[in-house]
Amino acid sequence: MSQKRMTAFFILILLMGGLVSPLAAQTKDPLWDLDRVSNATVLLYKQINNSSASIGSGTIIVRTGRYYILTAGHVAKELKNDAKVIFRLKGDKPGIFDLQSIAKDKPPKWEHHSIADIAITELDDKSSSIKTIFEDYAFPFELVHRGKELPKHDVDLTFLGYPIVDLQMEHFSPLTFTGYLSSGLITQLRYDTKTKSNFFYLNVPSIEGCSGSGVFFSVKKAFYMGAKTTLMIGIIHGTQGDSTGGKLAAVTPSYYVFDLFKD
Repeated sequence: MSQKRMTAFFILILLMGGLVSPLAAQTKDPLWDLDRVSNATVLLYKQINNSSASIGSGTIIVRTGRYYILTAGHVAKELKNDAKVIFRLKGDKPGIFDLQSIAKDKPPKWEHHSIADIAITELDDKSSSIKTIFEDYAFPFELVHRGKELPKHDVDLTFLGYPIVDLQMEHFSPLTFTGYLSSGLITQLRYDTKTKSNFFYLNVPSIEGCSGSGVFFSVKKAFYMGAKTTLMIGIIHGTQGDSTGGKLAAVTPSYYVFDLFKD
């Protein structure tokens, strides 16, 4: 690498490092690879009939020893008592759980943000088998980005989802997508409620099944330019399209997540 490119590389790392909070720096193993991010991302599944289902994605997060599902509010509203939470286990095998059986509240109680399209529900880790999965898979709350600043527009951002699902569940894994920032924060109407919220946009579209996925900055890959810490910087809201066929992923910024925790 030339001296000029080397200098530019280190400047970029310093700029991106500004996103990392002191709490994130203290987190054990703060740099996550794609495999670990995939494990933290679950399919939220509600059967409608024999040929259709409501699907979305969510992230298992851990905060002070307590576990939660974080997803889009419009996804959570479709998850009735018979909904399923499906984990990607070793060997791309599904771990299927009834939402009601692993939620702390019976029936599951979702807390929705008053402005943004996000919701959380706390999980019950009394079962030793599910607690082991939570401990191994959950994304640390300390790595959720609290600020309004965003990364540079030329660094990889990763999100996931389950638009293609084998209903026989012989194999199970999310699809992964890589994009870049197309904007800073922009106030727009939510697609579901038509009320105002802040978003930022990616240069690639989302797809059915990705709503509710975390959007991750600095996921470790074989070749990537990133910081030393993986951060969740947003949650997929949906796809912005127009009459020309142009499409962008609309993302709810992650700083809204902190409003859901009052303590």
